[in-house]
Amino acid sequence: MIKRFKLFLLFLLLLFSIAAKRKDSGTIGFYLESAESESQKDTVKVNINSQVHQVLIKPIFSQKDVEGFYPFLTEKGESFGISFKLKKKATTELQTLSTVATGRKIFTVFGNNPMDFVVIDGPISHGYLTCWKGFNEKHIERFKDAGLRLITPKKEGPTIKPPPAIN
Repeated sequence: MIKRFKLFLLFLLLLFSIAAKRKDSGTIGFYLESAESESQKDTVKVNINSQVHQVLIKPIFSQKDVEGFYPFLTEKGESFGISFKLKKKATTELQTLSTVATGRKIFTVFGNNPMDFVVIDGPISHGYLTCWKGFNEKHIERFKDAGLRLITPKKEGPTIKPPPAIN
């Protein structure tokens, strides 16, 4: 009887570990473009829009650093873009990072899928990281299910226009 109970507990533990791994595959991460001085062992190649980019393996921000999100329909209406509001500590880290990493890119990755990137053009003090395209309604539901707060606009007015595409 005790042997069966131990086997049952082992089986449950295995199921929970598999479920935890699947849950992690639906998380959002933000990765910084590697500098030329970075070691190759600390970087990985990412393919976005048929272009290969070298990024750091470790994300600079992860889903645990995100306080909330604001989805918006892209200009052409083919997908959603999302602005992610970072928590206070991550906002401070982003401001520091964006001051020293001007000209580098921040890549948004959902699970194992690179979505888009933005170029750091100066200090970012507002605490938002925006991915301008690539998300759908299922992604938005997964963020809600993960406990991220849905941010709604406070007033009607002009919408943010994405920057011109980088070729």
